Amino acid sequence: MNDLERQCSELRAAVKAQYKTLTGQARAAYAAGRQDWLKLVLDQEDPRQLSRVLAYYNYLSQARFSLLREMQKDLTTVSQLQQQASAEAAKLQSTREQVAKDRLELDKFRQSRREVLADLEHSLQDKDAQLRRLQEDEERLQDLVAAIRPLSDDSARDRSASKGPFSALYGQLTYPTKGSLLESFGSPRASGRWDGVVIRAPEGAPVHAVAAGRVAYSDWLRGYGLLTIIDHGEGYMSLYAFNQSLYKNVGDSVNGGDIIATVGASGGRAESGLYFGIREKGRPVNPMLWCSHKD
Repeated sequence: MNDLERQCSELRAAVKAQYKTLTGQARAAYAAGRQDWLKLVLDQEDPRQLSRVLAYYNYLSQARFSLLREMQKDLTTVSQLQQQASAEAAKLQSTREQVAKDRLELDKFRQSRREVLADLEHSLQDKDAQLRRLQEDEERLQDLVAAIRPLSDDSARDRSASKGPFSALYGQLTYPTKGSLLESFGSPRASGRWDGVVIRAPEGAPVHAVAAGRVAYSDWLRGYGLLTIIDHGEGYMSLYAFNQSLYKNVGDSVNGGDIIATVGASGGRAESGLYFGIREKGRPVNPMLWCSHKD
């Protein structure tokens, strides 16, 4: 029981006792004074007895008035305490409602947080899986280039001497398609760094061979989409990926500037563009150093 309830209880008990006392006094006065009190006074022959009677009635009157005032004061206090208790009860109820509301909001936040964490965990798992796929795709391309390398020496013997060695074209090549560089050689990517460049270009734009050579690969490769690889001899190869279509087959000879494919978004790309890479004995080299400008 709190202080307000205790005070109200004590005051109610006091008021009840006061009421009981007043009731007893009223009954006694009624029983003893069915005659008018003035008549009772006039019946007294002894002045001293009369004085005592008047004093007695005066005492009773004062006691009743005092008791009534005290009772009224206590009733007023009880009323005030009840109002205060009601106000505090309303405040407590409001607080409880706010606590319940805050608890509900907290539960919603916790649930939302659990969902966000679950989504993040799923996203991280997806990114881990994506990273593994990218790494596997790069290894697959490396294995493909390694398998093609032994053909380079034969290709070199078959090439016409009038066309000149590929190494002589260092710094003089033209990018295979028109557009801005979306990814530069060595720039970060999910699985490490780019081993070629990515040129932003619209779908269907022509892709040109950067130099003469023989088509060593023309097919789909996971992660790179439609891919063409041209063997230029001397251990050099040029790679063109993410294509929409391929125009040359394995074994076809091409000259520099020939259209060999069209730009696309194959290989899981979100936007169209061309991957262009150069390999020297299977090792990626920077195409940006080989090309003099972008047409």
